[in-house]
Amino acid sequence: MNAHFKILKGTSFLSVAEVVTQGCSLARNVILARFLTKSDFGVAAMLGMILTLFEMSGKMALGQQVIQSPHGDEPRFVSAVHFTQFAAGAVSAVLILVLAWPLAQCFPGPQYFASIMMLALIPFITGLNNLDVYRRTRRLGFGPLVLTDTVPQVATTLAAWPLAAWFRDYRAVLWLLLGKAFLNAAMTHLLAQRRYSLRLDGYWLRESLKFGWPLLLSGFIQFGNFQGDSMVVAASYTMSQLGEYSVALTMAVALSVAILRISAAVGLPLLAEVQHDVPRFVSRYSRYAQIMALVGCCAMLGVLFCGEQFVVVLFGAKYAGVGALACWLTAAQGLRILRGAAVVAAMAKGDTVNNLVSSSWRLSGLLLAVLVGVSKASLAWFAVAAFVGEAVALWAALARLASEHSLPSRIMLAPALLGLVLVLFGELIKWCVPIGHLSYLSWLLLPATMVLSVGVFAACFPELRSATIVFIAGLRAKAGSPVPGKYRAVPAPVKAMSSDTWE
Repeated sequence: MNAHFKILKGTSFLSVAEVVTQGCSLARNVILARFLTKSDFGVAAMLGMILTLFEMSGKMALGQQVIQSPHGDEPRFVSAVHFTQFAAGAVSAVLILVLAWPLAQCFPGPQYFASIMMLALIPFITGLNNLDVYRRTRRLGFGPLVLTDTVPQVATTLAAWPLAAWFRDYRAVLWLLLGKAFLNAAMTHLLAQRRYSLRLDGYWLRESLKFGWPLLLSGFIQFGNFQGDSMVVAASYTMSQLGEYSVALTMAVALSVAILRISAAVGLPLLAEVQHDVPRFVSRYSRYAQIMALVGCCAMLGVLFCGEQFVVVLFGAKYAGVGALACWLTAAQGLRILRGAAVVAAMAKGDTVNNLVSSSWRLSGLLLAVLVGVSKASLAWFAVAAFVGEAVALWAALARLASEHSLPSRIMLAPALLGLVLVLFGELIKWCVPIGHLSYLSWLLLPATMVLSVGVFAACFPELRSATIVFIAGLRAKAGSPVPGKYRAVPAPVKAMSSDTWE
């Protein structure tokens, strides 16, 4: 099995697992939103934000250090990283316990104090995970790591309906969070080849902190970017309105997160392979940007035409009217998808600062969100603030690519602007054609506009069309299927999955 096919197999496996994970997350939210009141769903969202804010070991990505370090196979090193992870989890738990009372005052009732205190168990349990599952990915053994994530996701999704039917309030979410943390930790120990051990080593502790603190800082910035507006909504509006905003955000984020993770898993090795060959790197990056722009355009069209129907069908009639908010939030996520492509290109060049810099500029949207919250404006303005923040962040990412790696911004801006024109054309169709919020005509116009978008992209970027054909031909050659036409002569599997796939 050659390296190219092994990478393709691994990324395909990760892609399927990511689809399952995001599907389970969406299914849980749908179940909970239907059983809980909008106010309780808002409280559940607030509990999730508190946990995300104070959870440190995950932000430090110590599992990635085990993958990255040349000492990752050494038992003493892994034991030392275990100690750092345990310490970070314990600190997170103590912070939640200390701040539980003031945080509880953000809620309309004292009963939430005990629930917030229970959250402290989650980072403590997470700090006990066995990182041996990360060590095994050093040889592209993704199975154990994927199972430690997907099995708890599936199990908690299956438990969501019984718990929601039993509690009928936000406590169902609390128990699901606890169950997921416990199952995840249990799976890491069950699938580990080496026994879990802790070892205090001053040298490796300093190295882990050196590795993890930039990621910890970036994690807090990411929290501000993706949860900060929800925190402002929680502080300035009712829990019921926070529930509405959380539903719209769930709709917008579920698809974009899956797209970003899958595209990064596939795009990073393809770009990194040619990082020192400028012409080939530019060629691959161009195709990557065009594909991401097309995907983002289709995602925005989907919510534009059928967002309201999706919200009502999935989350219930009580959330009618949230579709317009979800549409704006999806537009912001479309820009985030484009920025993700730029960040992956920078990472392929060894530049990990691009994500930190662009994420910092993304905080401009949070500043606008604070102004919206102070003025008590409509929730739609939070989505507009997110869109502005993502636009500024995309500009920052492209500017750094141009200055540090001589990659012109037009590589990304040309397909991005084409996608924007197609979305505006879709909005014009929706404005001209009398379509009700729940009209079935939307389901006819959506595939028509998507097909049109694919055709326009193929016409404007013919090299994208030919690259896609060659890529499919390479996959068929790898699978041993007959390849039609001029692509039948691909001589070898390595060649089929190598540079010809994207040039």
